[in-house]
Amino acid sequence: MGRSRATGKASRSLFIVAGVIIVIAIIAGVAIFTTRNAITAISGTTSVITTSTDPRLAFLTLNSSNPVLGSNNAPVTIFQFGDFQCTTCDYWFKTQESQVIHNLINSSEAKLVWRDFDYYGPDSTFASEAAYAAGEQGKFWQFYDTLYSNQQEANNGWASKTNLIGFAKSIGLNMAEFNQSFTSGKFDSLISANYKAGQSLGITGTPTFFLVGPKQQIVQIVGAQPASVFEQAVNSMIPSR
Repeated sequence: MGRSRATGKASRSLFIVAGVIIVIAIIAGVAIFTTRNAITAISGTTSVITTSTDPRLAFLTLNSSNPVLGSNNAPVTIFQFGDFQCTTCDYWFKTQESQVIHNLINSSEAKLVWRDFDYYGPDSTFASEAAYAAGEQGKFWQFYDTLYSNQQEANNGWASKTNLIGFAKSIGLNMAEFNQSFTSGKFDSLISANYKAGQSLGITGTPTFFLVGPKQQIVQIVGAQPASVFEQAVNSMIPSR
């Protein structure tokens, strides 16, 4: 009898173990099936997920501090990260920008947003502060044009505080208001935030552009690229074109 009870217990133990193994196998199978389905779902909508969760979008937001050229309703936003002492930025300004403005900005297909990325030195920061101060009187882009039109070798003094004040006078700003704003330090946080955003976006030189489309698509353009490159990017972002 003892031997028979032992055999029965062993059989029951084996049955239980087998049952546990079967349950585990079923659970594992369900998990694998679920995982495969999840992977299929993600890979099947990669473009959508990439577009909606692109981490760069966190640094490409438009707020009231950003100077904007063009219609706020334009479907594509062109974020320009630049330095007023950058010779490549100056070259793009003098050779390509007017075409971009004529073909894309004036047609309300895109708007241009300035974000300074000052890395040449203190005079770059002074230039940004002066431009923002001019912007308080509605003349940011006029001051922007003046800076690039008068650019010289970086850090040779052309963008000194004295010269920047002279530029402000030349475009007819209220000098009392300009001087108070220019020397207040009120734009320090904006300039710092723009620089940190540029670093987070991986910018290593200027100009660097990020085009954000109506479906949150992003196209990055580095350097003084031809206006046609911008037009092709905008065309790819607007389905009706």
